[in-house]
Amino acid sequence: MKIKNFTYLFLFLFLVIISSCSTQSEYCNERFEYCLNYPAAFEPFGSSKSGDGQIFYIDGGKIELLVWGSVNGQNRSLEQEKAYISQNRNVVYQTLNDKIKPNFFVVTGFENGKIYYLRTEKTQTGFRSFEIRYPKEEKEKYDKFVEKISFQNKE
Repeated sequence: MKIKNFTYLFLFLFLVIISSCSTQSEYCNERFEYCLNYPAAFEPFGSSKSGDGQIFYIDGGKIELLVWGSVNGQNRSLEQEKAYISQNRNVVYQTLNDKIKPNFFVVTGFENGKIYYLRTEKTQTGFRSFEIRYPKEEKEKYDKFVEKISFQNKE
């Protein structure tokens, strides 16, 4: 009987995780005029005082999602912004979108026992970025979340 109950509990938890990964929520930022679609499993923790972004958590901070916008006051190119963001970080992979006119880059690596995945997109006035951080030992599980996160222009 205990094994049967354990099996039901496991299946229930598995379905909750799968459904929370497939159900999307949206965060919109008025200041920088963007929206971010993200898995509904993330709970908003709070906006920054400057209004540039938001922090989201799963499991009390075990998994973090940060999103922010910034003004390009120094008139950096996308390549310069990637170099700036990458400094002092343990980068294991980076790419610059290589279409005719690059508009985003990705930087990934390890920090404090967690994997981070950071994507930055160039906008007309600056940059918009999101970063997700999760434990290395749960890579397979949370790599799927990365695929579910995307920017939209605010209409």
